[in-house]
Amino acid sequence: GSIIPLKIVGIFQSGLATVDNVQSYVNLKTAQQLQGGGNDYISDINVKLWDMELAPKMSKEISSQHKLTAVDIKTANAQFDTGSAARNLITYVVSITLLTVAGFGIYNILNMLIYEKMNDIAILKATGFSGNDVKLIFMSQAILIGLVGGILGLLLGLAGSFMIDNIPYNTPSLPSISTYPVTYDYQYYLIGISFALVSTFLAGYLPAKKAEKIDPVDIIRGQ
Repeated sequence: GSIIPLKIVGIFQSGLATVDNVQSYVNLKTAQQLQGGGNDYISDINVKLWDMELAPKMSKEISSQHKLTAVDIKTANAQFDTGSAARNLITYVVSITLLTVAGFGIYNILNMLIYEKMNDIAILKATGFSGNDVKLIFMSQAILIGLVGGILGLLLGLAGSFMIDNIPYNTPSLPSISTYPVTYDYQYYLIGISFALVSTFLAGYLPAKKAEKIDPVDIIRGQ
């Protein structure tokens, strides 16, 4: 290669110190002179996409149409993606476990409520309420608990994420990041409230089914 005096006109940070410490950017003609190649010397071409999910498909199209070796970002970072997938799986397992425990708590609450309200349920049935009406009452309570709990959980989670997002985080390896990175992706909140509603529905169904089968004659006779 050649030695060419150059003037620094700006500093670019990609956010990764391992990349920024070893890379510099010049125009194509200067790079060709430094590498000692001709005007047609090009070693690599980077293609930037708006949607990273299209990278594997685009890589295959470039390889087939231009007979070039194309490597997409997902293949190049497969090890990193595997680690991220494992961490996400652990997060989902912990979250589902916590929500399942909460569902058992709701089940116990409604179960105890039915035992305490046996007389009231018998009176309702004696006055004309059908078993389906009684079941609907307890199912409505379960869904209401899930809805209120889900909304409160979303608000608390959003507030907690906002607080974490403002905690200072300085590391030499990621100079472009000044606070803890937080993803405000709506799908995570949607999954949370959906699972909360499903778990409370299932937790309320069995006690409601039990209330539906209560015989008012047996309850009143037992008094």
